[in-house]
Amino acid sequence: MGGSKNVEAASKGGGRGTAMGTKRNKWFLRVIVLPILGMVYFNSSIISAAPPEGVLKQAIHWSVSADWLDPSSGHPGTLGWFPLQLFHDALVKSMPEGLYTPCLAESYSISQDSKVYEFKLRKGVKFHNGDPMTAEDVVFSFWRYKGRQAKFFHGNTERVEVVNPLLVRFHFKNPFPDFLDYFLPGATTIGFIVPKKYVEKVGDAGFKQRPVGAGPYKFVEFVAGVKIVGEAFEDYWKRVPPIKRMEFYYIPDQTTRVAMVRRGEVDIATQIKDVAYEDVKKDPKLRVLTPLSPVRFLIYMASQWDPKSPWSDVRVRQAASLAIDRAMLAEIHMPGCKPVGTIGLEGDPLTVQFPADPYDPERAKKLLAEAGYPKGLHGGKFYPQITYWGYGEQVATYWKAIGITVEMVQMEAPTWFAHRDGGKMKGDIFMDPSVPPTIGGRLAYLFGPTSYGNYPEIQGLWEQYQKESRPNVRKDSITRIQKLIHEKTMWIPLTEVNSPAAFGPRPKGNPYRIQPFLWFTSPFEDMELGK
Repeated sequence: MGGSKNVEAASKGGGRGTAMGTKRNKWFLRVIVLPILGMVYFNSSIISAAPPEGVLKQAIHWSVSADWLDPSSGHPGTLGWFPLQLFHDALVKSMPEGLYTPCLAESYSISQDSKVYEFKLRKGVKFHNGDPMTAEDVVFSFWRYKGRQAKFFHGNTERVEVVNPLLVRFHFKNPFPDFLDYFLPGATTIGFIVPKKYVEKVGDAGFKQRPVGAGPYKFVEFVAGVKIVGEAFEDYWKRVPPIKRMEFYYIPDQTTRVAMVRRGEVDIATQIKDVAYEDVKKDPKLRVLTPLSPVRFLIYMASQWDPKSPWSDVRVRQAASLAIDRAMLAEIHMPGCKPVGTIGLEGDPLTVQFPADPYDPERAKKLLAEAGYPKGLHGGKFYPQITYWGYGEQVATYWKAIGITVEMVQMEAPTWFAHRDGGKMKGDIFMDPSVPPTIGGRLAYLFGPTSYGNYPEIQGLWEQYQKESRPNVRKDSITRIQKLIHEKTMWIPLTEVNSPAAFGPRPKGNPYRIQPFLWFTSPFEDMELGK
């Protein structure tokens, strides 16, 4: 491989081909929950099965943007991964078999210096229009990527080499030990592959209107704010999807979603909370499944770097944290979840676990007074995510009790993300989702191109971490970063997150198989309906 010494080829399940990955792989396989029993990688021939049949309908609580249908402009958060999992496929992605499961690539290897990555492509893979997938499509998709990390990726890439039609080699200018982490849910959409010839023929606008991918379902219809529909792709490399058609309807009102699943108009109603959750649990005709989410919501105070803002005083940020009763917040809105004091996932060996701040409104008031705000302050505009509006309202209520008032602003999910990523929340506060599975991925999101600011000592350590390939030095840097973040109350972590859903009688088993990294039903090609 380009004269470099290869470490192990990562063609097994979800293992990652780096010498530093052994301990982390064990954690990832534990977190995935589902055991790996001898399956090393998918066979490239399609599993024989009966023709797909039936229609599965879901009433979902989130809306989708047309931009998210295209991997080059798709949103990297879990919401954005939903249409990608349906219509597209990636070189490597998180699957029940492991976090770094080879998919369109049947195997991959990494040079000892982490500067060269080689992907052996799966033979016989077809796009929905019948075009065969080749290394040319991989190279095209990589350079076409326009997401938030595009400048970072492209600037660090020396070249991408087509060795032969089924072998592609990435050469980076500097060690890039975290490259595969950017293939994971919540990080970026860089790993998804599109057909070069088709995109060049129809253009970017045409592709969003009629996307063609290599995923388990072909695009049928998308109406913004209304529905998204797919039909089984019988030439999908992994298997013939058992369900013929999948329809997803955006229903923002929880009461309506529950009513639809009760009447049999849909098979699944997502995000059932509060009183409705308890009510559905008592209904003998329905069952409740509660997928976990990788999200750790945190309060992002975007004006803390402005010396004129009250949020620039660490005592104000600490007061805002101590004002929140996280246990009650979780009990009401996230049944079964617990408070958190760090942004990383529990069990990640590189995450430093801090205890959640206690609920102490009296101490919070004293801190505000010490900071010069004995009568309270106006904190500016507050942007919770619309799908967790009640959660955000409760946070604002806790703040009001100690004298911090905010103006709450409501936006649909695509608009919210566009504003957040576009820098339009500068000077305000928002409830940011921290999604990537690894702490490095989460910090790459928070410190990346859409960051609202950083502290010089933290930025310096982060740049050192990104360039370093020695495991012990990297661990020391990222540990120091997390301790400084905690000391400065740079963000306010809140609680774990889950997303209970109501199921009618037809869907079989538990379709939440990529846990806790994807909280929607996935993989779609593994879902089945009862007779």
